[in-house]
Amino acid sequence: MSILFLLLKIIGVILAVILVFLLLCLFHPVFYQVEGILKEDAKPIVKGKFWWLFQILGFEILFSEGNLSLKIRIFGIGKELSGEKEKDGEDSKEEQKREETDKYTGDPVENKPEIANSRQEIGEPEEQKKSKFRHQKRRGKKQDTGERKKKSGVFSSIKRELSDETNKLAFSHVWREILYLLSHLKPKDAKGEIHFSTGDPAHTGELTGVLSLCPVFYRYKLHVYPDFASDKFYVRGNLSLKGHISLYHFVLILIRLFADKNIRGFLKKIRK
Repeated sequence: MSILFLLLKIIGVILAVILVFLLLCLFHPVFYQVEGILKEDAKPIVKGKFWWLFQILGFEILFSEGNLSLKIRIFGIGKELSGEKEKDGEDSKEEQKREETDKYTGDPVENKPEIANSRQEIGEPEEQKKSKFRHQKRRGKKQDTGERKKKSGVFSSIKRELSDETNKLAFSHVWREILYLLSHLKPKDAKGEIHFSTGDPAHTGELTGVLSLCPVFYRYKLHVYPDFASDKFYVRGNLSLKGHISLYHFVLILIRLFADKNIRGFLKKIRK
């Protein structure tokens, strides 16, 4: 009896640990921090950092000088996800170029397709060239006609699906869920400053007035500094965004979407 009670106790502890872990995964928020730096006459720099479950799992993004760097962190240990693949791609491109050059290094005349084609064109009679040209022209017209019919058929099918009342209800539900997701995904804190000039004091003043009406600038700590003295266009500044979202929002959205019969009907149409 005591052994059975001990087994039940162990099973209960394991189930409780699994339940706590699932609740943590669903309700513990995923934090994010995005920073952007824009300098005059320079490429933008974007840094992104995401962490979850007390920073047990993290993800970092860096875009600088046109290069993208990705890194994942588990228990503080980082692992680069980009770099080696780019090198492999460059090596494969160089190897392909070498193979193409080696392909045409044997016979300088017969192995080169452009020289062989020019020889064939020189040896062809004039009447044969004209008939060949007419044949290619007719074939091109047929292909254009086929592509136009195909595109018109695709557009008509899309228009028919969009005008369907059931699909309209499905699309409106999807749009509501997107707005719900954006309302929880929007930054909880934002700060930064922007220095700009359009090169024309009048246009700079008009743009400043438009920006001052945007709620995002007076809701967060975002400052705009127009330059009326500069005679050239430039934009520079920095921006920092912080926020978080819980995974249960995504689960709730998926449950509501799949529970909608209109969306299920639309998915069935796509599968057919």
